[in-house]
Amino acid sequence: MTWTQALILGLVQGLTEFLPVSSSGHLVMFNHLFGDYGGGDFTFTVFLHFATLVSVFIMFWRDIALLVREFFSLLGDLFRGKFHFNTPERRFLLMVIIGTIPAAVIGLGISALGLTHALENIFVVGALLLVTAALMFSVDKLFASRAHYDKTNAPYKSAWIVGLMQGLAVFPGLSRSGSTIFGGALAGLEKDFAVRYAFILSIPAILGAGLLEGIAALQHGIDFHALNWAVGFLAAALSGIAAISVIKLLIRKRKFYLFGFYCVAAAIAAFAIGILV
Repeated sequence: MTWTQALILGLVQGLTEFLPVSSSGHLVMFNHLFGDYGGGDFTFTVFLHFATLVSVFIMFWRDIALLVREFFSLLGDLFRGKFHFNTPERRFLLMVIIGTIPAAVIGLGISALGLTHALENIFVVGALLLVTAALMFSVDKLFASRAHYDKTNAPYKSAWIVGLMQGLAVFPGLSRSGSTIFGGALAGLEKDFAVRYAFILSIPAILGAGLLEGIAALQHGIDFHALNWAVGFLAAALSGIAAISVIKLLIRKRKFYLFGFYCVAAAIAAFAIGILV
């Protein structure tokens, strides 16, 4: 792998990880065209997943710092035999915990049943990209008609709804960011809070998936090239920041439906690849 290939892979990873277009769906299409990982390095791909976490930490560092502080404060309360969830930050922490549960259960269930590769059928990916498109076409209208909850008053059932949507996004073709933002809109969360919650909720999901993939990557061996890995890491982190910024902008401008058109085009491409390749 050259540094140019590392740059391209980093850019693609950072953009598709966060833009609501399904990075896993694109990977399945890429693999059908060029073979597994396009001849690239599996460990490098896992490494890029951790690079995208840097994007989230940079864009939402204030919220993350508050949540970390509340987490340790909660542990202290538990040792003292008393705890509460009355503050907005403490409620937000509990929502992150609740929202993580469905994804963990669904992801581990699929892995235990050995269904991971069965879900990578190119035609299934195409169909689920159309589902993602339908969700993206609905987001703006849902926010306009329902958005009113923030971290001070969001009911905990909102966390279950968003968490379930994130859990379903383990299926290639369903976008994690798109599904969780749709879930936030469906649950009546205010725009800004829905986006922040969706991306902060991605941290344990990306970290958990990265650790599981990392264990598998060790079996492949590590082909480390400092320049390639540095270029890929920087490209993934910077493109991830750009992707999050684009999402925040289009949510404010009520133009999230644009991603729906892209997903329709991607679905058509997936069906074409399945038929012709």
